[in-house]
Amino acid sequence: TDGFSDFTTHGIDTITHTFSNSKEYIVGPMLDVRLPANFGIEVDALYRPLSLATNFQVVPNLNTLTNNASFSTWEIPVLGKYRLPLLPIIKPFVEAGPSFRTRDSSISWISNKGFTLGGGIEVKILKLKIAPQLRYTHWGSDGQALGTIAVGAIAAVTSVSAPPSKQNQAELLVGFSL
Repeated sequence: TDGFSDFTTHGIDTITHTFSNSKEYIVGPMLDVRLPANFGIEVDALYRPLSLATNFQVVPNLNTLTNNASFSTWEIPVLGKYRLPLLPIIKPFVEAGPSFRTRDSSISWISNKGFTLGGGIEVKILKLKIAPQLRYTHWGSDGQALGTIAVGAIAAVTSVSAPPSKQNQAELLVGFSL
């Protein structure tokens, strides 16, 4: 799921449209601690770049200025995990727990706390474990951020509100472990 919502605001003399301009990837290490009775704890450190495109359109001239920006975030879910004891080679699992996010100071308005639910299967091939999974994360509400932007050489200045992040995000992840 993209990191930012598609968002349009109308000012006195401008139209501002913000949106994610590319699909982001997620990559990072995980620590999976197995506990008795098929329980476990998983902690991930997931690097996720977020990209944002902003189109400023000055009315009535309809001149458009486009700005593209990329931001770095780290998502750290701390998940309780339960593996269903079905087969020795294939183990379905469910997981849930809090998630935390670090972010660039330039996007400090997006929420840094959330809750994650997920599930998948762990397949053991020799010593390698492959675990495709679906995760859903609900991030808390964004904070408030306002800015003033000069639009092109026209010298029109407008106040814009921060583009909202997507509070509900779904991800397909594949974990590899020994």
